[in-house]
Amino acid sequence: MVGQRGRKITEHSVRAREDGSSEPKQRTRRRYLKWLQLSAALSMLTSIVYLSCRVKFALAAQHAGLVVWAVLFIELAIAGKYSLGVLVVSLFISPILVPRLFSQLFPLAITSKAEGKRLPQVIEEDGELPRVDVFIPCCGEDIDIVLDTAKAACVLDYPRSLFRVIILDDSASTQLAEIITQLRNKRFSNLYYAARGVQVVTHSKAANLNFGLQYANDLQGGKAELVSVLDVDMIPEPQWLRIVVSYLLNNPQAALACPFQRSYNIMPSDPLGMTYDIKSIESFINLQDFANDSFCTGSGFVVRHSALDQIKGFPEESLSEDVLTSLILCACGWQTLYVPEPVQWGLAADTFCGWLKQRQRWAAGILSIAQFLCSPRAHGLPLAARFSGALWGIVDSSASFIWTSSMISLPLLILTGEPLLPSNHLRLLFRMAVLDFCAQSTCQALLCSLLDFRMSMIGANAAIWTAPYRLAIAVRFYIYPKLLGRPLPRFTPTGIPASSGRSENEARRRGDSCMKIVLWDCGAWIHLLCFVACVGGLASSITAALRDSSNSASAPFQSILQALVVRIAWPPVLFLWIMFAKNASVPLAYAISPPAFVEREELLDREEDTGVAYPKQSVKDSHMEKASQAFWKVLAGYHLVAALLFEVFL
Repeated sequence: MVGQRGRKITEHSVRAREDGSSEPKQRTRRRYLKWLQLSAALSMLTSIVYLSCRVKFALAAQHAGLVVWAVLFIELAIAGKYSLGVLVVSLFISPILVPRLFSQLFPLAITSKAEGKRLPQVIEEDGELPRVDVFIPCCGEDIDIVLDTAKAACVLDYPRSLFRVIILDDSASTQLAEIITQLRNKRFSNLYYAARGVQVVTHSKAANLNFGLQYANDLQGGKAELVSVLDVDMIPEPQWLRIVVSYLLNNPQAALACPFQRSYNIMPSDPLGMTYDIKSIESFINLQDFANDSFCTGSGFVVRHSALDQIKGFPEESLSEDVLTSLILCACGWQTLYVPEPVQWGLAADTFCGWLKQRQRWAAGILSIAQFLCSPRAHGLPLAARFSGALWGIVDSSASFIWTSSMISLPLLILTGEPLLPSNHLRLLFRMAVLDFCAQSTCQALLCSLLDFRMSMIGANAAIWTAPYRLAIAVRFYIYPKLLGRPLPRFTPTGIPASSGRSENEARRRGDSCMKIVLWDCGAWIHLLCFVACVGGLASSITAALRDSSNSASAPFQSILQALVVRIAWPPVLFLWIMFAKNASVPLAYAISPPAFVEREELLDREEDTGVAYPKQSVKDSHMEKASQAFWKVLAGYHLVAALLFEVFL
């Protein structure tokens, strides 16, 4: 049953490639890519011209106070993420290391190297397929989760004699070992269990994978030609291995091919904006793939064993061994490929605390990569790769600082009720601000067209509320190890919830709020203060505008309009205000009314005879639902109406 199911899906995928039904979409995306380069250049140009005029007119103003310069500094700092210096780096240094923060510069740089990308033909003949070792590293995760992944991996639409599934257990669980042995004896002859029997440390996953390479080499038949890694919670589709292997075999210069991770347990209504954040990363990787330099996202990838031998196995110097592996491979002249097909489904963090822990682990991983590339251990890598990797860590830390400080300071500046910019040359600046917004929106729309996923600029920045937590990791990374002698925090494996996570799930099961857990235990009180400041700033700006209009000799409506424009109604300021207010409300809304808890089993279809489970089709379909555009529509409508009012009355 499972085998037939897998063959049907594979045959459907092959037909899609043979009859050309997928080609129109690919041609459309290549056409979007050409326009994306132009729109990225235009958006940069409009930003530079607008900000240059802002600085020039502020210098020329006679009464530009501290508030005016502080707001201008915030605009410059946020726009500084798109500096021309990074464009030079992205054009002449390996594009794999350009951070996703440079959402305008990166498309401009990467499209200059873009190639026509087509889905490769899936290999149907079993005799043409190579041997593969499938590693599933684990460390104390729930046994049911481990078994669901292992069973699905054992019944792939791939000749059973050509692949081995090896559970690499760093917790050395005797219970798991016994169950795996029973499954191997009764049903799955290609299933193996191995444990290092050593204490787990921070960088243990890469060391566990390297142990797996040695273990597979000692098995009968020796090492396989290819190595694959599945996260312990990642359930592969039956055609997963055949499709990903086909990408490698169709490109001899490629060392690694990796599909993106899909999640089947995103919370109802997605209150934490996980989909936005995941899609932002996917858009970045999608662009990287046009230059054959997309980095590995950690699960479902297939890599050539010969390439791993060349780089001496998986690097153990970073929390993000997946990204560092692809980085080193590219530095050694290999290509890494992105597989844009939904062939694996895993578990996203299912609690507020879990999502924060994951974001902090990502931030620590980026910093650990930068630290490794700056150390003597990386002397064998090209200087360009080392420099751009270090730049990545610095930029990511700087972005966390910029977003955190701006999210706190801008609402407080608005709360003063003082004008946020000088009134000289107001009409010209307003026109330029509207033009800049249109250019940014066009660039973002073309970028999202590559994903078939609508995501406005507000959506692309939906995870700004996590910036304080990522900044905390950066501070501990840069300061504590050097000044206080404290090491970076060690993260427990994904499958082991913290005590606050357990309490949170218990509250959600009862239908209670999570106020104490979110606001106090997780430190979201800072978002409460930010949200109060945003609301208070709106009231203060309106009050100040009415007061100024009463003292003005101009027409009441005209004077009120001008007073609001130089305060909260200035387009860039209003955009940031909406974005910060929305981000600050995310933890608060979750704390007051957390989503209902859904048991994992309710999301799966399980086959009775084999026990193999796959996510329900309804869950997969909901993953591709379009995001709400309400905030972007409100902002776009404001720009249109405000532009008309400005031209008529001011």
